[in-house]
Amino acid sequence: MKKRIAFALSLILVFVSVTAISIPASADNADGLFVEGTATGRLDGSVFSAGETAGSDAEICGILFAAGRDVNAGGRSEYAMAAGYGVRLSGSVENDAFLAGNTLIATGSIDRDLFAAGNNVSVTGTVGRSLYVYAQNATITGNIGGDVYISAENITVSDGAEIGGKLHYNEDASVSAPKSVISNAQVYMAPGVSVDSGAAAAGNYGTKITGKLISYIGLVALAFVLLWLTPLWETVDKKYYAAPFGVYARAFGTGFAVLAALPVAAIFLMLTRIGVRLAFVLLLVYAAAITASLIFLGFFLGALLWRRAFGKAPCYWAELPIGLLLCCAAKLVPGLSFATGFVSVPLGLGVITLLLGKGKSSPSGSTDAAPALPGSAAE
Repeated sequence: MKKRIAFALSLILVFVSVTAISIPASADNADGLFVEGTATGRLDGSVFSAGETAGSDAEICGILFAAGRDVNAGGRSEYAMAAGYGVRLSGSVENDAFLAGNTLIATGSIDRDLFAAGNNVSVTGTVGRSLYVYAQNATITGNIGGDVYISAENITVSDGAEIGGKLHYNEDASVSAPKSVISNAQVYMAPGVSVDSGAAAAGNYGTKITGKLISYIGLVALAFVLLWLTPLWETVDKKYYAAPFGVYARAFGTGFAVLAALPVAAIFLMLTRIGVRLAFVLLLVYAAAITASLIFLGFFLGALLWRRAFGKAPCYWAELPIGLLLCCAAKLVPGLSFATGFVSVPLGLGVITLLLGKGKSSPSGSTDAAPALPGSAAE
């Protein structure tokens, strides 16, 4: 259930970023796609609303994207995606709604599914199908047509609430609900709880292995696509292979600074009309860079093993999968998993950041000749 919520909420960033990129740069947008503050009237096409106070009271023939400190998604729209410190959905949504923030209140009507993740989530309106909630405190007093999936510390279902399907909740939650709801509920096992069936534990481990295998295949595919379409690995190889430790330390430090500073900078950019689109584009690039960061650590490890341990000539087609296999194997071990993530994310971000810069300086102390092209037989 958490994976479903995480996937749904990730769509908010992706969709908002795509919309932000597609919006014309002109401040006066004739189509009304970009609105500072609250959108009003009737608007054809998707609407992006941002500011200290954002949202809509309009009839939108498209998707409502709203981001700000205080967001009120009123009016009507086909889909609603809102993120902020305080978010209230008071209008009607023809399809699905996605909400993320600290305090979320849904008093309107959603014809299909509602996905909500926040500290305090309250649903007093109507949800036509299923409700998915990840929160500290979750309260339901409205009408839910289908199942309710909740992961929270405190769950309250009022006597007047109507749930057409089942209530699904985590075992360690504190639940206050009518007996009719509890008797029909399904409970998730809390993490770390022992079970009688050894097969279940083996199944969970098998699922974890399968997930890591899929992740490994995806990383290798991405690395090969970059190898095929760009000179990225040749550039990284020339700059970092056999370079002194200080070069790697600089990349790690740069990445750590970007990791901490970019989200803060994006928040400040969101407070201005000119900077909000840039903020979401930066966040999209930021998320993509974090996702791809493990590839760079894998490349460094693969090159070291392939060239030093095996005594082979440079071959990116072999070094990349070998290094990524080592990284993915390390992430299966609890202690090594944390260490791998701690090193790979700042290091990868730093390498990407420095590559995007002017790159005038080259690492001192590197006397190796430029590496052979991938797939070469010998140096």
